[in-house]
Amino acid sequence: MSYKIYTDKNENFECEVSVKNASLKGSIARLIVESSDGPTLVFKGELNGDKCTIPIKRLKGILDESSRGNMHLEVIVEDTYFRPWESDFVVEEHTSVKVRVDEQKQSSNKPIVKIKVPVVKIIESKAPAVKTSTIKPKIKRKGINVFVPKKEIATICEQFGIRKNNFQKRKGDFLQILKEYFKVNPEYNYHTRTILSGIDDFLR
Repeated sequence: MSYKIYTDKNENFECEVSVKNASLKGSIARLIVESSDGPTLVFKGELNGDKCTIPIKRLKGILDESSRGNMHLEVIVEDTYFRPWESDFVVEEHTSVKVRVDEQKQSSNKPIVKIKVPVVKIIESKAPAVKTSTIKPKIKRKGINVFVPKKEIATICEQFGIRKNNFQKRKGDFLQILKEYFKVNPEYNYHTRTILSGIDDFLR
């Protein structure tokens, strides 16, 4: 297991060192940290009896989190060099706060209205197309008499040769006439259904 050192925490490296047949006076203990992709760091400590303590300062700004490498302990007693311990290491954050926010789309309280408009299929015909200019706009009337537009539409149909006996074949032209008529006579738009009911009674 790799030894952990931290970017945001001071800590002490501690171990027990048994020294025989030598005096600890003037002894040296140091920890060498060799990063695989960064600098080599040296931390000095002291021997007190059998206990070795070496302070390791936080490494923020020196080594990045997740940095790895090798570290070892060096002990020098009476000019004799020892390397009694070594290990791999990894750099971590001791204290970290990680937040994951799932963005939620706020549902609107406004009503949603969907409209489906039926498509009127126009049947092709060889008859001449009805032009807007053919149907002259009427003066806007205050009172609506649904029999008036029925007669007017029937008259226009007669001008274009649309009769009862060929109504089914000329239905496409008939729909085009209605479209143009209500376009230039918008005052009848609210009475379209009433006007169209029984329109065939006025065709000759």
